[in-house]
Amino acid sequence: MKKIIFLILLVLTLGGCYDYNELNDLAIVVGMGIDYQDQKYAITFEVLSNNVDKESANTKSFTVTGYDANFATAIDKTSDALPKRAYFSHTDLLALSQNVAKNHVKEIIDYILRNNNIREILNVVVCDNPQELLSNTSKKIAVVSSSINDAITADITSGSYAIEKKYINLVREMISFGEDASATYIAIKKDDIDFLGTALFAGYQMVGTLNDAETAILNVLNNKAKNTLITVNYAGEDFTNSIFKSKINFKVSKNKITVTGEVYGKVLENNPNFDLKDGTTISQIEKTFSYTLNERIVSLIQKLQSLKSDALYLGENYYINTRDKNDKLWLKAQIEADVGFKISKKGIIYEVYDANK
Repeated sequence: MKKIIFLILLVLTLGGCYDYNELNDLAIVVGMGIDYQDQKYAITFEVLSNNVDKESANTKSFTVTGYDANFATAIDKTSDALPKRAYFSHTDLLALSQNVAKNHVKEIIDYILRNNNIREILNVVVCDNPQELLSNTSKKIAVVSSSINDAITADITSGSYAIEKKYINLVREMISFGEDASATYIAIKKDDIDFLGTALFAGYQMVGTLNDAETAILNVLNNKAKNTLITVNYAGEDFTNSIFKSKINFKVSKNKITVTGEVYGKVLENNPNFDLKDGTTISQIEKTFSYTLNERIVSLIQKLQSLKSDALYLGENYYINTRDKNDKLWLKAQIEADVGFKISKKGIIYEVYDANK
């Protein structure tokens, strides 16, 4: 028995050393960018550097780029430019240029799915220039891919201006009936990650963008709002609520898109100095915010109709309820939004009166 235990411990020890030595021989790719320039694919890898910034103790990264008219060959050329073997198990970001998003997604989508070395759960973003984006390191942004992923995760609870989109979900949306894809449009400006809005797709092609405010409403409609700000101006003074929860339902018929449900908000800013202890005042504020929110919902869906991008899965919704496989009806349907706005009473102080006085 002692011999068996000794052999097991020996194997485990040797295995650990082997894995450690193997990692030293690998170039760990944390991000990949795809562009198309001059009839060639430009593939950029962001790779973790062996050098550590001694002042900040941060891991740093560097980039390499390869070019070829064939997508698979371009990836091979980029790998060949590395001093070590490319290792993709930690690749967490895929950055597509606007040119690729508009014209070349269909050409590259299968390769990544079929490549066993590249994970399907990496986040997808759209940008102007992936090579420039992934090379934009600084003391504040030591590893671009990780910083972008962290920023998207953080934004979900502090604004809802970004869309977290895994590659496998992007592909599903592109190939599924009655669905279209969306992804965050991003840039780095002055050492800060800047959300420029949302890239909208119709099929495999990017067809337009949403701005920050429209993206926030899209997240509300997808029941992903955790801290979406909505402001109403009262005679020059702002009253701001933060939407922390939404329960939205869609019903799509041949002629109408009906949006119902409720959203829940917390008061953040009361510049008009309304009496929030008065139930009638709260009720009136809720009605005003409901009206404003429903206007924005209708405006967003109308924009999706104009771009023919079904980012809300309205075609799929119609099919599920009718079994009529017609994903074009929603494009010309009238929109009716009746979403209620409820203000959370938590944090609002009420006066307590003595009933005996």
